[in-house]
Amino acid sequence: MSDATRPWSLRTRQAKLTVIGASALLVGGLAFSPMAFGAAAPPKFPAAEIHKPTPMPDRVILTPTATPSSSQKVTWRAETTAEFAQAEILESPRALGEVAPAAGAVTNVKAQSSTPVNTTLGYASTYHTVEFAGLKPATRYTYRVGDGTNWSEWNDFTTAAAGFQPFSFIYYGDAQNFIDSAVPRVFRQAFADRPQAKMIVNAGDLIDSANSEEQWGQWFKAGGFIDSQVNNLSITGNHEYSGSSLSSFWVPQFPYPDNGPAWTDYPAAANIAKTAYYVDYQGVRFIGLNSNVQSIPDLMAKQTAWLEGLLKDNPNKWTVVTFHHPVYSNTGTRNNPVVRAQWAPLFEKYGVDLVLQGHDHSYGRGNLKSARQSATTHNGVSYVVSVSGGKMYELNGGVNWTGNGAEVISTSENTQLYQMIDVDKDQIRFEARYANGEHHDGFLIRKNDAGERTVTELGTGNTGEQVTVDKTSVEPGEQLTATAFGYDPAEKVKVYLLRTKGTSANAGDGDRDYDSRTYVGTQTADALGKLSYSFKLPADLNKDSTYRVYLESATQKITSPVITVK
Repeated sequence: MSDATRPWSLRTRQAKLTVIGASALLVGGLAFSPMAFGAAAPPKFPAAEIHKPTPMPDRVILTPTATPSSSQKVTWRAETTAEFAQAEILESPRALGEVAPAAGAVTNVKAQSSTPVNTTLGYASTYHTVEFAGLKPATRYTYRVGDGTNWSEWNDFTTAAAGFQPFSFIYYGDAQNFIDSAVPRVFRQAFADRPQAKMIVNAGDLIDSANSEEQWGQWFKAGGFIDSQVNNLSITGNHEYSGSSLSSFWVPQFPYPDNGPAWTDYPAAANIAKTAYYVDYQGVRFIGLNSNVQSIPDLMAKQTAWLEGLLKDNPNKWTVVTFHHPVYSNTGTRNNPVVRAQWAPLFEKYGVDLVLQGHDHSYGRGNLKSARQSATTHNGVSYVVSVSGGKMYELNGGVNWTGNGAEVISTSENTQLYQMIDVDKDQIRFEARYANGEHHDGFLIRKNDAGERTVTELGTGNTGEQVTVDKTSVEPGEQLTATAFGYDPAEKVKVYLLRTKGTSANAGDGDRDYDSRTYVGTQTADALGKLSYSFKLPADLNKDSTYRVYLESATQKITSPVITVK
């Protein structure tokens, strides 16, 4: 490339401009000053200008009602009065724009509430809420909100089915910090991985400062259009409070069902209104709790009694509970003994499936140690702590778990995560991924109609000593029962008896630590992934010889402890 056609490098260009700038450049008789390299950076665009409301609707968000198969709430912010705040809805058409809806297809709904919230940015943000009622179950609708002149874009949502239907939801721990920079990619990646999600669960501390208009604006911007088409189920963390006062934004933004504890006689009822509630959605009972009241005995007792009533009288197969302060803490010297003492026994007694928490800015997942059935399987409640934002705490080695009878199975620190939960008739699949989409942790909960449950690690490809036997000292011809977990329902498993030479825990085709291998039979795992097989030992076993039961399937190659012949 010749000098005439070679592009300037930045350094060369700067040098030439400097030379040119030694004196004013005269072009056509006009004087121009040179470009000022190294000048001061542009000023920061003011938050008051970024987040200032206009007549155009923004912060559009779906919140569930107590009857999500036949109704839906939508909230938005706009500079308009209650007189004009409204929405339009119709069953989702194939096209809009030049294609006009059929006559009578569009229903206009006036806002049921319009609430101004004073902000520190010098203006009020007014939130409007409509409730669409009389909707059809499992039906897609299209809606827009506005003032009759200034409308949002058309958005879509689908009502819940009247009974059980498989669905997915997303769960986040604390966003709280770096909401405008680090959080959006987490929200977007989660939605990219589960665009069919019907619910987003936030376990508190959505923002850092309870009454910050700027931070709430950043949080809504991070979610963007997702909030306008996926129901949001959030609960309060400690940062949704300023002292003992609930954020003035909470109720106007999140008009959750008024079906919580009977707190109305409490002097400061406004500080706990709509912070505990429940929603039954397609076979799952979602229960949101307020763990911020754990230091107020009367309120905690009322909430605990309300919780037990919901767990005891629950028509749904699956139960998910969310609150902010963990039963078992991940970090530092944190500890929530009141939450653990009052709620954890109820979770175990009534078979809660998932407990989703935040607060500790790290990841931890575990269960009661007494629920352990095998190296990869337990039958207890799954407790999870997670974080979606950019503020991080160090793990404490799981001492709050192990010190209180639990075990922590998976942890992570200095990572942002999102969780995808897929609900089916007999199974819940849980997976946690990092902000970059990589897998971190996962497990399967299987439950039959009798309420029996197994929880098994995802993708273990198990090997090793994971088969239990009812006795390890036997006589020839005696009956022996082997039990194992972690299979797919109806998975075929071949049962062998290995005569061992040593005590390897991995005996099998890849480990010739045995003298002989005798096929015993084939068994099918049950609906929970459990296998139990009884068989009669050969009558000609030699005294003091040793054996293992070896189970071989498409997913596992596992053995029992050594069995000695008496």
